[in-house]
Amino acid sequence: MPHKIVKGIICIFTISILFQVPSLYSKDLSFTFLDIKKISSYDTDRIAFQQFEKTPDALNPDRTDNSLALLMIIRDKKIFLIQDGYDNPEQVYFNRITFDQGNKLIPNLWLNLIDGKPDYVMVTDRRIEVQRNTDKDWVSKNYNELYSSVRDQFLKKHVTIFLSLIVNRKESEMVVSRKLLPRRTFDSPDPKFAISASARTSDGGTVYYAEDGDGDGVTETFTVQCSDGFQWGYKSGPNIICIEKNTQKDIQQIIGRITNLAYYGTQEEAEIIKKSLPTPDKIGVMINSLYSIDAETDKMLKKNGIDIEKNVEDSSKPEGK
Repeated sequence: MPHKIVKGIICIFTISILFQVPSLYSKDLSFTFLDIKKISSYDTDRIAFQQFEKTPDALNPDRTDNSLALLMIIRDKKIFLIQDGYDNPEQVYFNRITFDQGNKLIPNLWLNLIDGKPDYVMVTDRRIEVQRNTDKDWVSKNYNELYSSVRDQFLKKHVTIFLSLIVNRKESEMVVSRKLLPRRTFDSPDPKFAISASARTSDGGTVYYAEDGDGDGVTETFTVQCSDGFQWGYKSGPNIICIEKNTQKDIQQIIGRITNLAYYGTQEEAEIIKKSLPTPDKIGVMINSLYSIDAETDKMLKKNGIDIEKNVEDSSKPEGK
């Protein structure tokens, strides 16, 4: 009986640990938008990028912003939070009440969409606010270069790391999945496949995930999760990069091809494999060492002066006209 109890405790402990480890294959990307007041630490320099886009549903109005990108930079305990597609939640809430009172169908109230130009900035020293501005023209004029440059450098760096994990599949525990998507009546007759790919760094601490969910050959979801304890809120999801359902062309140019490369392979992988291929001579030696005519038959052939190998060579030559 004590043995069964101990065994049960071990099983429960193991299951609890598994739930704490970032899943390589999870598509449940919980969205808690970056909030300076909720981040777990500002002591370590850090960059995080989050982007979420969703097609509005007229029957179920969104309670949170459905088109928003956020870049957060922590440096020397100062925090810079720059947003693109920002809508004032208080104004949206007021508009919602107005439509509710009029008993009208509520349209999409989050009108400001991502367009590549920031429209909100908050700067804090630790958690003490030193600047906040929601004037789109002013924010774009003063922060557009910083926002665009840092975002692109940051994403390109992590795409580079992800591609290195593809090339080193064995060590990164790369897992690639390709699934046939259900065909709708108005779809083209050609089948479409969803592709997802996940891998982790050699120390196991950072998990990368990419997905082409609609089978159009373009990656629209890319996440990076580091198990260093940092988070920007309860159940905040991937804490380095969290891009879901991207439709932005500039982001697409950076992440758009990575799921296809994970599935079909990269040129670098092909070159490495090509260099590792054994020569025909080495394969020939292996063939001769593994397979041979049995001793009795070989003795009989030699006694009668028969060269089987020569006969094989002659028989494989094309016949003359």
